[in-house]
Amino acid sequence: MKKNKTEIIKLLKHKQGICSRLLEKMGEQMKAVETQDESGLGAIIEGKEELIVGLNETDKKIADLAGELDSNIIESLGREHEGLIQDIESDLEKIIEQEKICHEKLSLVKSEVLEKIKAVKKGQALLKGYGVSKRTKPNISKNV
Repeated sequence: MKKNKTEIIKLLKHKQGICSRLLEKMGEQMKAVETQDESGLGAIIEGKEELIVGLNETDKKIADLAGELDSNIIESLGREHEGLIQDIESDLEKIIEQEKICHEKLSLVKSEVLEKIKAVKKGQALLKGYGVSKRTKPNISKNV
């Protein structure tokens, strides 16, 4: 049991580190969205995916270890490491908030692009009626 407690504490600290790195990536993502850096945004999202996979694995390990412990021990762990847990929750809330902001900005960009595409298609439809004008032959000379 003592081993499980120390392992959970170790995993919580690891989770906090992952959350901190994920928060840094979110800052980079915000900058990439503002500057409309598509290639940079793709690389950042791939890095975030790796961190999220690690976060999910850590959560699963914590849940497995916590399942083996008594509820009183889990509550005492929560009280002893309340600051650590609050830091993790705070980081996750910040990440979610920044993700929502990025989603809103990207939705605006998407709608602007769709409007431009519609305008171009409308312009193409209007131009179809005009076509290419035929060359008129001169009436006086055939060499011209």
